[in-house]
Amino acid sequence: MRRVKWDTEGGSSVIRGLEEKLHLARRPLKEKIAHAIIKLRSQKEKLSQTSARLHQRDREIFERCIGAQLSKDHSHAAMYANECAEVRKMAKLIISGELALERVMLRLETVEEFGDVMAQMAPIIGIVKETRTRLAGVIPEVAVELDAVNSMLSNTLLETGQSTIPAADIGASNAEALRVLEEASTVAELKMREQFPEIPVMPLIEGPPQAVAVTGLPVGADIEQEVYSYIRKHEGKINTSQCAEDLKIPKDDIRKAIEKLRTEGKISLA
Repeated sequence: MRRVKWDTEGGSSVIRGLEEKLHLARRPLKEKIAHAIIKLRSQKEKLSQTSARLHQRDREIFERCIGAQLSKDHSHAAMYANECAEVRKMAKLIISGELALERVMLRLETVEEFGDVMAQMAPIIGIVKETRTRLAGVIPEVAVELDAVNSMLSNTLLETGQSTIPAADIGASNAEALRVLEEASTVAELKMREQFPEIPVMPLIEGPPQAVAVTGLPVGADIEQEVYSYIRKHEGKINTSQCAEDLKIPKDDIRKAIEKLRTEGKISLA
């Protein structure tokens, strides 16, 4: 009978590898959550840095817009105003993402401290997933990391024995996640107003048609829709008196519609 010689060194290596895998699989819940918090904090820092760069970029464009208006270069003023509007849309998305990740980290710390896994983990996963989706087209590298965090949290939930979640709980978790994201968006809007000065516009005047830069899609309100379409039809120019006469709409309503379109970022006035 042939004897097989045991490779002590090789056997020990295999055993160590198995022990390491078992250790990783059995890693305490608190340790896994702490690891997820560290990864989320790193991504939040990346968002914070991006937000700072966008703020600086907006400040530069805003100053150019002011300079163009002071020089009565209305075409360039409108161009810079439009660029500011685009930068601010991206900045709001980034700030909203920062706030959402901050909420997630706070909730994970609650889970880490009190172990209330089922009540907190499901909405946390929903928040991370939706935040990842919203940032995918803006900061792909952060979206990839959030996807990894989401997988980690989902696996952690499964390891707690919650392989299936009742439909009612799923609905409640999704509603909670959406509520948190809406709150983050609202707070982001307030921060935007604090950090970013209002884009200057030229006052509406009667007389020659006023140049209007169209930057958005048609809006829902009837009068605003008509005014918006009128502006596009007239190659980005409008005279409030002529517009009111052509559309058979009171001049004051025309002014209100133009102002609403401007504040919503659909047009900028030059």
